[in-house]
Amino acid sequence: MRTTRLGSSDRAERTILDLKTALAVTAKRHGVNKIAALYGLHPQSLYNNLNVNDPDRAPTLAQFELVLEFARDNGDQQQILDALSQLGGCIWLPLPDQGDLSEAEVFAEVTRLVAKVGALCNTVREATADGHVCADEVAMLELDLLRLMQAGFRVVESAKRFGIGRQA
Repeated sequence: MRTTRLGSSDRAERTILDLKTALAVTAKRHGVNKIAALYGLHPQSLYNNLNVNDPDRAPTLAQFELVLEFARDNGDQQQILDALSQLGGCIWLPLPDQGDLSEAEVFAEVTRLVAKVGALCNTVREATADGHVCADEVAMLELDLLRLMQAGFRVVESAKRFGIGRQA
């Protein structure tokens, strides 16, 4: 019988992180010094406030906004938004690109939705294999469910945009 235990890198990829960790992981991925330099922040202060091993420090609201802005500008805001959603008890839905879509593009979204259903089913199978679902497995299920809901939204939005401009 196997119980899933996630290491820190697996947890960062397969679960929804707390907000401070999501900010820290994102800033580290892009470079704390690079972000600090871009926005005129003191790099050591940003690093210290994002240190997940120091529970007495936290990023300021300004630091939070700037890390999120940097992540958004680099197409890497997903973990931060996931953390905010979990904190707020809601989900976030990415807005699709504007414009006309082809039938192939609509069905590509359906294919992604089916893949997300498969991922959720696989996680459920793995989580229940030992007769017990641990906290890490629940966290993986929560992320898979969020991605499934987002994929469903994209299918509906894609269908709405199908053939825009071709209507008589």
